Amino acid sequence: MVSRFLMKVVEQIGRPIEPAPVHEQTIHASEGKFSVLWSGHATVLVHIHDKVFLTDPLFTNTVGMVMKRTIAPGLDPSRLSQVDFTLISHIHFDHFSFGSLDRIPKHGKLLLPLGSLPYTPELGFEEMREMRPWETIEHQGVRITAVPVQHFSGRYGFDMLWMRDRGYTGWVIEYKGITVFFGGDTGYHPELFKEIGRRFRIDLAILPIGPIEPRDFMERYHVDPAQALQVFQDLGARLMLPMHHRTLVQGFDPSPTYAIEQLLALADTAGITERILFLDIGEQEILPFLDS
Repeated sequence: MVSRFLMKVVEQIGRPIEPAPVHEQTIHASEGKFSVLWSGHATVLVHIHDKVFLTDPLFTNTVGMVMKRTIAPGLDPSRLSQVDFTLISHIHFDHFSFGSLDRIPKHGKLLLPLGSLPYTPELGFEEMREMRPWETIEHQGVRITAVPVQHFSGRYGFDMLWMRDRGYTGWVIEYKGITVFFGGDTGYHPELFKEIGRRFRIDLAILPIGPIEPRDFMERYHVDPAQALQVFQDLGARLMLPMHHRTLVQGFDPSPTYAIEQLLALADTAGITERILFLDIGEQEILPFLDS
């Protein structure tokens, strides 16, 4: 199985990176605005009024100088003049990219899961802070809580054998009546997400939907589209933004669009298509401020 995956990665190295689609974007924060922009993989730019949040920034052409992205980032980080909070879900190379963090503004806070600081170079952020599950930080009216998810720790593979802390987390952002959940990488757990849903009234859930195959290997650590919809239901969220697909070769899925095609079919069968934000890479959606 490992050799087959490595062959897929090597095949991708020789191929050109597909350019990101061109979409009209507004990337400056302003009062009265709630928007999300998917740059690819787990990188999402969230505006809530005058605050800007960025999840798992990945703007490099390769991951760990080995795995090549299939499509260019949908967001040029040089256009970012403000990032108030950068949220890292875990320390794997495709979610905690030092080269990508170097390209974004540093006058905000970098929030990390417990166990991450020993891996973190001095990146120049205003504050770098580890947070344990259910710990909350409040700053200028923003409230961010680290919440438990189901993944695995370590950055280099072998180091997970001695890491004492989880090294992975989900995040809940609350600001001016809007609540956003970012799941990072996670497998499905029958109680975790119901508990998060009990504690928070979530407007938007940003959830991974792949990689899917081989399912017996991926299932514990990566939800598939059906499980992502179950997480969405368990959270009780109003809207869902699918991510963690199309950008990298991470499993044996037969095509880059395999996961999103499955999700679209499942959502259509369930009659909830209007509650799923099917964003293209680089596409931004301005969302309504939903009544309570």
